[in-house]
Amino acid sequence: MSARPTRERAAGGESLVGQEWTVDVGPVAHGGHCVARHEGQVVFVRHTLPGERVVARVTEGRVGDSFVRADAVEVLEAAPGRVERPCPYAVPGQCGGCDFQHATLETQRALKADVVREQFARIAKTDVSVEVRPVPGDEEGLRWRTRVEFAVDASGRAGLRGHRSRHVVPVEDCLIATQGVIDSGVLDTEWPDVESVDVVDAAHPDEPLLVPVPAGESGAEPTGGLVGERVVDGDWQGEY
Repeated sequence: MSARPTRERAAGGESLVGQEWTVDVGPVAHGGHCVARHEGQVVFVRHTLPGERVVARVTEGRVGDSFVRADAVEVLEAAPGRVERPCPYAVPGQCGGCDFQHATLETQRALKADVVREQFARIAKTDVSVEVRPVPGDEEGLRWRTRVEFAVDASGRAGLRGHRSRHVVPVEDCLIATQGVIDSGVLDTEWPDVESVDVVDAAHPDEPLLVPVPAGESGAEPTGGLVGERVVDGDWQGEY
């Protein structure tokens, strides 16, 4: 029995990649994008917010597909919650790690609540009230991530991957990573024959851990050991 074809292969239509459409943006959806429509076709658009009018450039999709993916490359009418991105890499075609750096923290929390509420309504057929609360220390929404997986390119330089891509984007910093992750030297070191490097800035041990993954071994079970974290008044251990 032959394998089931993917949606795009089954359609077999002409590629739409690179086309630019002006669209009115609808609600947020799971996955870091918002839903829009162009001539009846569903468009999942990144780098935008509900209520905006944008120029969307298609990044994936063909004629006949049930949906296509796109990036907002120009904002014609901005939403009230839009701000200037603090990170120069959180733009179309660059790092895919952050979905909503172009939104205020209040807007980001509201979007998260909308996504959770929609998932309950669609999957569980249940209406729920959702409040995403701030956590201590997230006044700017930056420097909170204690564990980051950096991809390594063919030259041995560590960076971050683009959205839905194997391409490694070279970076000099990651604003959501803790300063300990950045100070570990991962971005200043050459990593020959390495596919990725996990950096763990845990409470125990005191120094960040760098765990290289040799080329061809991605997806392997953790083999390094345990690191400790303190959350409020409890200690936790995790593998690396």
